[in-house]
Amino acid sequence: MENSQAALLTLGFLLFLKGCETLASERSTNLAVGVGEDVQLKINPPVAVFSVSWYFGSTGVVIVTWNGISETVSIPYQGRVELNKNTGTLTLKNVSRSDSGDYVYQAVSTATGSAVQYNGNIALTVYQPVSQPTVRSNVTDPVEFNDTVSLTCTASGSAVFYRWFNGSSVVSDSERIHLSDDNKTLTIPRVLRSDDGTLYCYAFNPVSNSTSEPFHLIVSYGPESITLSISPQKPIYSAGSDLTLSCSAQSSPPAHYQWFFNGAPLNKLGSQLNMAHIQHNQTGNYTCWAYNNITLRYAKETREIIVVDKEELTGLGSLSSGEIAGIVIGTLAGVTGVALGVYFSVKLCRNNPHDLRPGPAQSSPGAVTYENFKGPSASATYENTTAIRRAGEAKNPDSTYTGLQFPDQSTYSTLNRP
Repeated sequence: MENSQAALLTLGFLLFLKGCETLASERSTNLAVGVGEDVQLKINPPVAVFSVSWYFGSTGVVIVTWNGISETVSIPYQGRVELNKNTGTLTLKNVSRSDSGDYVYQAVSTATGSAVQYNGNIALTVYQPVSQPTVRSNVTDPVEFNDTVSLTCTASGSAVFYRWFNGSSVVSDSERIHLSDDNKTLTIPRVLRSDDGTLYCYAFNPVSNSTSEPFHLIVSYGPESITLSISPQKPIYSAGSDLTLSCSAQSSPPAHYQWFFNGAPLNKLGSQLNMAHIQHNQTGNYTCWAYNNITLRYAKETREIIVVDKEELTGLGSLSSGEIAGIVIGTLAGVTGVALGVYFSVKLCRNNPHDLRPGPAQSSPGAVTYENFKGPSASATYENTTAIRRAGEAKNPDSTYTGLQFPDQSTYSTLNRP
């Protein structure tokens, strides 16, 4: 009985429409929503409707019909739609990707005093929201000048777009940075330390967006510009002094340091080498090696330390460091010259024994004093009597000056001979 009444009402409604004024008002609207949302499909322009029908897609599947008296909802949409019988607005609940498509409406309004028909359609797109993107690098520890870094951004969702940020600045394609066509991949050929920074990937679609966790690009380099300093800084150190050698280098990650003495490794790691109560036998070259275990590169620097006994510094206390160094070098040069002179004299006498002449009288045949330098106070006299004493005591002329062939070529070695 109810079905018969509804059919009669619909027939009467159709006959009514034949005599009403028709307004061709084709309207098109685009809507974008996320999966699981509710969406309202509205007639445009808004009107008070007398009747309305909604259809889905090009197949013309009926969603709901309101004829002014009764409402009919198709089975696939029952429980999923609501119709506002005053405005004709259709609400779709908990939409899914399959709800994407065109929605067509036909409505009649008598708000103007005469029947006016409204026709239109709404294009609805349902998007899967984007997830938080993740950034992955092709290189774990990029090395300056060696590696090309490619960062790839990935996010789930539908119709996802990507954008890169360096801090708060948008990253664009440039001579140093290349972006793929879809912006998912950022490539930096032959990275430099200036490429260090915090990068973000921003993923979005028309209904949602998300930003990745910060990606810290750290480029390893060095060691380089290595420096080695000594504290206190002096040209010569007296035995018993305390020294500290400090080594530093530009390096990322920080360099590891090892110390060497005359080429032999010391049992000491770290950027400082502390030397307490140094002795004469610690005279030599000290080398700091800096090593980067990521770049596999190293650098080194060497300094010479000269240690003399305290009595050898007598008379030098009032002189400057430069003057002391000059005195020591001059003394060594003088001693070497005298030794060479004696050597060649003996050589000549050996070749011509009859020409040997006694020298000037000396207070002690076995001790000859050579004065090479007199400082401002004229109080410093340097003696090296060993070679002459050995020459006077030797019986064999061929071996008389063997001691002059110094095996130790260290600059200050002759100062400490017994």
